[in-house]
Amino acid sequence: MRGRAFKAAAAAVMGAALSIAPAGAQIGVGDVETATEELERAAENAAAQNTVDPWEGFNRRSFHVYLFLDETILVPAAKAYRAVTPKKGRKGIRNFLDNAQSPVVLVNDILQGEFKRAGDTLGRFVINSTIGFGGFADPAGRMGIPKHTEDFGQTLAVWGVPSGPFLMLPIFGPTTLRDGVGLGVDVAIDPLFHVETQAANRARYSRFVATAVSRREPLIEPLDDIQEKSLDYYASLRSFYLQARKREIANGRTSYEDLPDIGEYEEFDGLE
Repeated sequence: MRGRAFKAAAAAVMGAALSIAPAGAQIGVGDVETATEELERAAENAAAQNTVDPWEGFNRRSFHVYLFLDETILVPAAKAYRAVTPKKGRKGIRNFLDNAQSPVVLVNDILQGEFKRAGDTLGRFVINSTIGFGGFADPAGRMGIPKHTEDFGQTLAVWGVPSGPFLMLPIFGPTTLRDGVGLGVDVAIDPLFHVETQAANRARYSRFVATAVSRREPLIEPLDDIQEKSLDYYASLRSFYLQARKREIANGRTSYEDLPDIGEYEEFDGLE
């Protein structure tokens, strides 16, 4: 039991080392400067709502630690990864990591009653795991089966559980009480978590590290632009995370006109 608890904690930390990346994956098309201004306005609106961030003092202190870890560990790792891995290789790795997450997405599709999307998830997993060379290619996408993501935080939201206070944690980054609980459940749902072998341990930890670096790499320039031009970087990221999560929970069925559009860098091809 002690070993399993330690393994769960370690897996959760590594898997969430860049939890801002899921929000970043919502980036769309537009002018970077205009998008940054929109982000700043959205952040000002969020900051005016005290209920959004009742623990702001703690969160801002944690944000400094989070930035330090990001700038000294993840960003150098992401830049090195970009330097040694060609664009097509990075896209293939993202495809592989997305495919490996399919069992977790499938469970959450079912828990949300999204049976058509569950069928899409299962179909994509079978097709990409076989003729897609283990998931590195995406023939399912070319067949018209769309990719999507789900997690237990979204499932809790669909069930009516409120998000709770916003949290900025030193390692986990931006989240909420609801999404933090959801992260732990997603780790437990992952079939690889339950395999007790040395090979499985290496695969599990390698995958979590690869996921963090792979998600951080395409966000290098967008986040640098936001940090440079934003009046309040913390408030901008807080607003962006909360609004991106709202759109994810809606599964694209709701139009949120206030969702900022950061601009599409070339490296974002294939993320959606």
